[in-house]
Amino acid sequence: MFSVFINNHSLYSDFGFTSQHPIIIGFLLFSDVLGPMDTVLKLLMNILSRRFEFQADAFADNLGFNAELARSLIKLQIQNLSTMDADWAFASYHFSHPILSERLKALKWESKEKVEIKDEKTDTATTTGRDEL
Repeated sequence: MFSVFINNHSLYSDFGFTSQHPIIIGFLLFSDVLGPMDTVLKLLMNILSRRFEFQADAFADNLGFNAELARSLIKLQIQNLSTMDADWAFASYHFSHPILSERLKALKWESKEKVEIKDEKTDTATTTGRDEL
């Protein structure tokens, strides 16, 4: 696509460059056009990625690994120190994966036990359950 902007003589003449065609001007015009397209593409890619995550979670649920998946997601959430909850619109645009509360809600998961994470460095344990989400 960048070559289209470099080789488009009418584009340069529209901006007052009749005899010279500086590559930097083509690059600036290209980046100005690419910015809004990048925003739309990022949103569409995140929506697609989130959809695939929900499909993968549903597949694990259909195989009967609902509780194991939920425990694993909670452990990952604690280890990664990720945000526990975010606005759906913010999360849809900025996060390529659904947040923990969305994934657990889609799994229809109810906590019957505490999930314990053992920190190997300090030899301490962290526990969490559904009521703390």
